[in-house]
Amino acid sequence: MTARGALTGTALGRAALLLVAADVAHALDHTRQGRDLAAEVYTAGVTGWIALGALLVLVARGHRLAAPYAAAVGLAVAAGFVAVHLLPHWSALSDPYPAWDPDALSWALVAIPPLAAVNLVAQAARARSRTRRSPPGPGRAAPASSARA
Repeated sequence: MTARGALTGTALGRAALLLVAADVAHALDHTRQGRDLAAEVYTAGVTGWIALGALLVLVARGHRLAAPYAAAVGLAVAAGFVAVHLLPHWSALSDPYPAWDPDALSWALVAIPPLAAVNLVAQAARARSRTRRSPPGPGRAAPASSARA
């Protein structure tokens, strides 16, 4: 399978692309809002972008760690969006939306990424369970039996 096929032709790849698209839309909305972010919030966002970039590479290459990494990134993104944008101010990592009365578009663009992240976790779990049930492919040995003759 090609890298493009791995990203667009698999549920895990489509879920990863959906999360990236949702995060891009969210980042563009920050620009539309014209608000400055605290350095800590900005750094958390950049860290997320790096993690998403690595995710796309792993999925595109069909790497064996793509599904578990996707699950970890999905959980981190979902928790991060909730902690940074939905909880009341709790630290330098806070940018609580309720504190500044955003419009409906901003609310949508802060809600969609964590939902896309949860979808990524679900698709990663499905991909992982399919991988575990699949018989060995060509050139791969079957797992050794624990029974001895």
